[in-house]
Amino acid sequence: MRRPGDPATLRSCEDDQTALPAWLVAQQICDTGTVACTVDPSGNPLDLGHETRLFTARQRIALAARDGGCRWRGCDRAASHCEAHHIDPHAQGGRTDIDRGILLCRWHHRELHHGGWRIIRQGKGEFVLHPPPGRGDPIVLTPRLALRCAWADLAPPPKRFRPGA
Repeated sequence: MRRPGDPATLRSCEDDQTALPAWLVAQQICDTGTVACTVDPSGNPLDLGHETRLFTARQRIALAARDGGCRWRGCDRAASHCEAHHIDPHAQGGRTDIDRGILLCRWHHRELHHGGWRIIRQGKGEFVLHPPPGRGDPIVLTPRLALRCAWADLAPPPKRFRPGA
């Protein structure tokens, strides 16, 4: 039997069974999830697992309330333009829980996966972004300033754009 994560797991297109590179499969799984199908040596399905991979709409609302948008330092993307990222890879047993997820815009989500970055969180502490080796020190990812201002009853930050001339 083949199990998810097993190097012998089938990675191919549905239409014509074209082989796909593992990095492309990993990217697609991160965006859409998987449904495990266990087969016997003859290819007969034995068990069809269930999908609990993606964050629900309610979980995404909770992430939006906590994060305020993309948590990558300096990014201004709103929560509605973000993807929920598992800080513990789901394929390696990571849970789809609010405390183990973080909002990242599509650009930074891809940068994280393809650029060698990783995010770590101890318990319910701060999210810490670790760059690839030799590219600097870890960075604490704080919630968006606008959200902190709204909750702390402080004056909002200045507008990003100037009115037209």
